[in-house]
Amino acid sequence: MPQIILDHTLREFYCQDETEDSTIVVVNALPTAETQMTRGIPLSIKYTYQSPNVLTRDPDMLARLYLQVVPQIFGFIAGDMPLILFDLDNAGQAHRNEAYQTYSQLTPGQRPQLSFVAQPSDIQLPAGARIAIANPMDCLFSLPHAVDPNVHYDLLSKKSLALSILPSPPSEVVDTVLRPGKDYDEPTLDAEIDRMTKAVTTRACPFVAKMPQSLSGEGVFLIRSDSEKHHAVEVLQQELRRSLAIMRQSKMQTPTSSIILQKLIPGENVALAFFVTRRGRAIFTSCCPQLVDPHGHWEGGYISYKQQEQFQRRYARIIELLGQYMHSKGYYGPAGADVITDHEGVQFVIDLNVRVIGSHPLGFLKNHFSVERGLHEAVLFFPLFLNCKRETFEDLFRRQLHDGALVITGWCHDKEEKTSITSMILAAEDESKLRTFIDEVKVYQVPG
Repeated sequence: MPQIILDHTLREFYCQDETEDSTIVVVNALPTAETQMTRGIPLSIKYTYQSPNVLTRDPDMLARLYLQVVPQIFGFIAGDMPLILFDLDNAGQAHRNEAYQTYSQLTPGQRPQLSFVAQPSDIQLPAGARIAIANPMDCLFSLPHAVDPNVHYDLLSKKSLALSILPSPPSEVVDTVLRPGKDYDEPTLDAEIDRMTKAVTTRACPFVAKMPQSLSGEGVFLIRSDSEKHHAVEVLQQELRRSLAIMRQSKMQTPTSSIILQKLIPGENVALAFFVTRRGRAIFTSCCPQLVDPHGHWEGGYISYKQQEQFQRRYARIIELLGQYMHSKGYYGPAGADVITDHEGVQFVIDLNVRVIGSHPLGFLKNHFSVERGLHEAVLFFPLFLNCKRETFEDLFRRQLHDGALVITGWCHDKEEKTSITSMILAAEDESKLRTFIDEVKVYQVPG
């Protein structure tokens, strides 16, 4: 297989604007809202999240998704810098070997310096080093961060976006009137949940309802009918009860339980990926339409390399605004934003993902795919569940791997070793050939 040379790496971006950030250590893990994935990663109370529509609640499967495959994707573009992933419980060395194999595709000078720990207390940082993370987590709080985790958490908040100076859809924020750290009886909680969800039940369709810290769209509801409204209210009532219970234990100074109601704006929805330098300059890396399943789960992103210069011009102003906004709050590093353009050409920021986003690697592979091989269309899938092992899959698609048309960005098998949880990028000369390639791979997809 050819060794992959990325157009650029996060390591290079951290050194932009005549700044040197050789002390950054990437610690990749995605938190879960309700299910503790491993013994070493407890649930967060201070930095709480919501994912009522999560794909699964099985702790081992979540660990393989959010402690292995997603961190492999995010680390794929890190470059030559330290990268720490978390081990699985009672899983031996197989998951480590999968990650090393994923990064072995990269040219040696762009491979991350990969290591594994069982828990955050095992992390040993060099003098002066700071960690760069995907999402703030309680268990990482004691470590020195490149960005203040309170600032980072606030930037990830959908409530903060709705109240910010950024152009976002018209919104109504329904905050709880209960205070953190106070013990409330059940009738008080019931009354508060009824009060908050009344704003949903009385609002005319269509609209969008969001939890403030929902992960991967798992707490976002597109409400276009009374039946969808009824379903959303049922889920929100359960989620509000959980978040209010957590808030009682929280030491946060402000309430963390809210519902954000927004106008549903029809139009073109894209994911912008960029990097904010220490001086606030936003560097565009890609613009990708998103793949979302019928339940609202993110499935991947699509890129047309020939259109990227056009997209860079089209979204230049809003990326500049995003960079200035994040810089003003004290953030620097990789970031993404979901932007929708309405029928009059007005652009709205509908979500901020202040971290590496799933489609980020697509923007780092233009030379590999489009310039060197004439593969101008590409798609990244995650999660893609396959009914075969990695060795079998690589044998089936040996030609595509050898030709550089297939890049594996994350891989981990389940504990029974019957199913592979994967992320990969497929590329082809045009859309028709890409659809054919996708169909060939999806023959091995696990149904459901």
